[in-house]
Amino acid sequence: MIGKANNRIGAGVAELEKAQGLGPCPVGVRGFKSPPPHDKTIFDKYVSFIKSLELSHISKSEIQAYKSTILSFLKGCSYKLNEDNITSYITMLRDNSSPKTLRNKLIKIRRFLRYINHPLAEEIKLPRVPARRKIIIKKEQIRKLLEDIENLKEKYRIKMRAAVLLAATSGLRAEELYKLRMKDIDLENRTIYIKAEIAKDYEDRVTFFSEEAREVLEDYVSTVGSHYYLFTKKSLNYHLRNLDSELRMKHMRKFFSQQSDRLGMPTSVKKMLMGHSIQGDIDLSHYDFQDEEELKKIYDHFWRDFKIA
Repeated sequence: MIGKANNRIGAGVAELEKAQGLGPCPVGVRGFKSPPPHDKTIFDKYVSFIKSLELSHISKSEIQAYKSTILSFLKGCSYKLNEDNITSYITMLRDNSSPKTLRNKLIKIRRFLRYINHPLAEEIKLPRVPARRKIIIKKEQIRKLLEDIENLKEKYRIKMRAAVLLAATSGLRAEELYKLRMKDIDLENRTIYIKAEIAKDYEDRVTFFSEEAREVLEDYVSTVGSHYYLFTKKSLNYHLRNLDSELRMKHMRKFFSQQSDRLGMPTSVKKMLMGHSIQGDIDLSHYDFQDEEELKKIYDHFWRDFKIA
C-alpha cells in the first residue's frame, strides 16, 4: 500500500502517513518518502527545522531548496547522522558538484546540523568559488531578445515584451516581478510600489519605469486583463528557454544597474530604487533620504525617455 500511496500526491500522501503512523506531511516535496518509524526522531528534528525557516523571512523558493537538500542529505545518510555517513555523503557531493553548487548545499546542511546541535556542524568547511568574469548586459542584447520575442504568438509576445521592458527599466528583482499585481502599479505615473512582504530586504520601496515600458504594459493589461499576478515565473522562463536565449529575468535587473551607471545616475539613487542593502553605508543609512517625488525627478532625467526597442 505504501508504494501506491507514494505515487499519489493528494489522498495518497494521507494514506502513506496513516500507514506509517506519521502526522500530516509538512514537506511539500514531490516524491517525498517518510523515514522508517525507528528514524522518526531525526525526521521530527527536520520538520522542526523547516518550521523555523518558515517563521523567518526566507522566501518560499529558498525554503523549498532547503527541503530538497536536507531530505537528500538525510536519505543519503540513511537517517543516521554519524561521522562516517556524513563524511561519505559530503565526499559524494564534492565529487559530483560544481564548487558553487557544493557550497550552496553545504551551507544548508551545516545550518541544519547546527540547528540540531550536531558536533560535526563546525567541522564542515565551505569551498571557495572561483571568481568568474562579470556578466555585462547591454542595450543591444535586450533589443535582440525583444526581436526574438516577436516570433511568439500574440498573447505571449505582448506578455513577454511587457515583462522584459518593465524589469529592465525598473530594477525589479525577478522574484518581485513574479509577485507583482496590478494594484501595485500606478500606470499613469509609471510607478511601482514594492511591498515589504515581497522584497528581499523586507522593506517597502518605490521604483519607476520608462515611457516605452508603460506603453507596452498598457497594451498587455488591456489585452489580457489584470490577473492577480501579472507575470509568473513558470511562464516567463518557459518562453525564454524556447527562445534559446541566454538571458533570464534576473539579467534585466543587472542591465538596469549597469545602464544606470552608463547614463550617469547617482549610485545612491540607484541603490534606493533597486532596494540594495545599505548596511554599512552611513550616508544612505542615516542622511541621504529622498521622497518619492524627488526620486521620480531623478529617475525621469535618465530613464523616462530611454528607448530599448
